[in-house]
Amino acid sequence: MKGYRNFLIVFGVLLILYIVAQLNKTEPLNWRVTVSKDDKNPYGGYVLFHQLKSIFPDASIESYRLPVYNQVNNYNGSNTAYIIVGPSFIPTKEDVKEMHHYVYQGNFVIASADAVGKIFSDTLGFSTAAGFALFNDSTSINFVNPALKSDSNYIFRQSTIDEYFSKVDTSRTIILGLNNRGKPNFIKVNIGEGAFYIHASPVCFSNYFMLFNNNAEYTAKALSYLPEDVTKIYWDEYYKLGPGGAATPLRFFLTNPFLLWALRLSIIGLIVYVLFEMKRRQRVIPVITPLRNTTLDFAKTVASVYFNQKDNNSIAQKKISYFLEFVRQRFYLPTQLLDDNFIQQLSRKSGVLKTEVEQLVMVLREIELGYKVEDNLLLSINRHIDHFYKQVR
Repeated sequence: MKGYRNFLIVFGVLLILYIVAQLNKTEPLNWRVTVSKDDKNPYGGYVLFHQLKSIFPDASIESYRLPVYNQVNNYNGSNTAYIIVGPSFIPTKEDVKEMHHYVYQGNFVIASADAVGKIFSDTLGFSTAAGFALFNDSTSINFVNPALKSDSNYIFRQSTIDEYFSKVDTSRTIILGLNNRGKPNFIKVNIGEGAFYIHASPVCFSNYFMLFNNNAEYTAKALSYLPEDVTKIYWDEYYKLGPGGAATPLRFFLTNPFLLWALRLSIIGLIVYVLFEMKRRQRVIPVITPLRNTTLDFAKTVASVYFNQKDNNSIAQKKISYFLEFVRQRFYLPTQLLDDNFIQQLSRKSGVLKTEVEQLVMVLREIELGYKVEDNLLLSINRHIDHFYKQVR
């Protein structure tokens, strides 16, 4: 017992030290591109989302974790904007159709993703590619419009803003930005009263890019193509995070480090308790065989008695009694007199053809008249009654 107590003390101290070390360790940077509004990592979108209000002070800004179809389906308003920026944007055919209608009405969509769905790119007539240089893979970008173009290109880390548009539909596309190799990386596709603004590099809207040198100016200029007086901005979170809410019911614990460690500690304590309490403290409980259901055996025995005695009359009488009771309970018909009125009422209420009911009643009358129930007659009674049951049930 003393050794057991000492073990628990040492184990508890070590566990507490481990938890303290875990809670105080520095979280490593996550370099995954998300451009999510709550992500403060380098390629999150926390800075941009929280600066939208200062860029568009009169607009209401809402984030959604539902497909674009759910937000703009049959939308007939105008002068709003939808911002979809993330590692991938692969909308369905229905999403693209509703988005096209949304823009046609006089609204705007800013979309930027490393992986773009073919349905979306084919609809707007563009395709993307990534540049590569063997000795110098650094790319810089700038605007085409002289009013927005900077004296020096905007630069960033190597192999991050190398994407460009390898094909565009020149009949309706305006090139807004180029990289240092002369390739378009920012385009505008006019649709009806609105427009799609497509950017080839989603990291240009991330925290790290905006905080690098004067790149925040570039992102602000890119957003300046939206009307200053837009009334509402939809910020997409669905195409980067999926549907809203975690699937697990423990999501509240998992999102809080202190509650998460409390949960872990509870599980560890439970495991330790089980390990030390595994010794059985009572004798083995014998297995008691459950009572056998003898209903089927009883039915077989009774049937065998009737069969061996060849008491067809008794079998027929019981079959008819159960049938007439069924008629009284189901259709609320008196069964004392099986006349034409009874036949007509039973056919109407049960939905069985009158001719079939007449044949059934004719067989029942033969039993009432005292006919000897031979095997053929017994089989006929059984067949007619079972056929009636199948039709009404």
